[in-house]
Amino acid sequence: MHFDLAHALVAGLLILATLFGMQWLGFYTARKDGGPRWSWPLFLAIFVVMTVLNLVWPYG
Repeated sequence: MHFDLAHALVAGLLILATLFGMQWLGFYTARKDGGPRWSWPLFLAIFVVMTVLNLVWPYG
């Protein structure tokens, strides 16, 4: 159980870091009305980060 929890926490931190990093670099900006919006660059960045995490630290 602790292995699953650690993997989930690291994944969550990496997703948050990717989100804030993409905002800082200017690839993802919030909408004017404050609502969420779809972003292909953000999706691809999170996909790559999670793929690398699961290659380095496989689940199970």
